[in-house]
Amino acid sequence: MFRLLLRLAGLCFLATAFVTLIVDGTHAITVHTFYVTSIGDCLAALLPGKFVMARDFIQSHAPHMVWDPILINLLKLPVWLVSGVIGALALRLGGKPHAKFGYSSR
Repeated sequence: MFRLLLRLAGLCFLATAFVTLIVDGTHAITVHTFYVTSIGDCLAALLPGKFVMARDFIQSHAPHMVWDPILINLLKLPVWLVSGVIGALALRLGGKPHAKFGYSSR
């Protein structure tokens, strides 16, 4: 049952990656420049109040090194890349285990 849920989540993440890649490509074609939707832009659009509140909390309670080099760079990653990696990992983890080498399957 858990493997089924992992595979379903993986397929949903891969579908999200495909859709965001198509949207970014379409936007780039219409504007005639390279365009990428970052995770920070997506979170700011989906959860504007919560994103600002989480940012302020992290900046005030976590060390400065956590926010500035680490989280800023993670929030600049494209949505299609992150959701594609998460989806591929979920599909890999939700797949059937491979047969052990050297053991009979009978």
